[in-house]
Amino acid sequence: MGTRDPFSRRELLGGRLFGKIAHHLAGEVEKRIDAVDRSMRQATTPPPKPPLPVLHRPPGAVDEIAFTAQCTKCDACLRACPAGAIKHAGAFFGKAAGTPIIEPRDKACVMCDELPCVAACVSEGASVLHPALPPKMGTARIIRPSCLPYNGTSCDACVQACPVEGAIELRGGVPVIHERVCTGCGLCQQVCPAPRNAVAIIPLGQRPPMPGETERGGAEDAES
Repeated sequence: MGTRDPFSRRELLGGRLFGKIAHHLAGEVEKRIDAVDRSMRQATTPPPKPPLPVLHRPPGAVDEIAFTAQCTKCDACLRACPAGAIKHAGAFFGKAAGTPIIEPRDKACVMCDELPCVAACVSEGASVLHPALPPKMGTARIIRPSCLPYNGTSCDACVQACPVEGAIELRGGVPVIHERVCTGCGLCQQVCPAPRNAVAIIPLGQRPPMPGETERGGAEDAES
């Protein structure tokens, strides 16, 4: 059987043809208008901003927006680091290029008692490494398929190298990381002897704002 014509003979003879044609055309026009409206909205809607890169910053770093905006790239923290662990972010990081980062696999932070990198930043007036903020930079994770103890070989290199008390321990012969205590310094990754490095360092994705920033913003909003 063929497809039924939307305008039947009975409707034609009954004088209802023009009303049905008008209704049909109105529906088609409405569909076209909706399609054009959708395409215009898609064309005028700006693309979403790319997420900020998650960089492994030195201890006490403020949130990434404030860090990138307020870091003067003075290199005071690089010069102050006794381990030589702080280096410049590469050009591919855009606006963050030249700001201080740590690449633990190459040179890890040793978690100095006095954190001279933070003191140097404060002395320069930038304070994007702030003494009031915790020194947490990230979290270490054990990659079990690559870890020697998880595969029957004795090893405690990561436990011996860790400078943060209680951050990692051997439990039943295998390393266990306590994420709340771990600072993400990366020494465990640097010393891991496994053929395929068994430690991943996950940089802190959300860091605290500059101390006092929230309070200042609230006071300004109250005055306006």
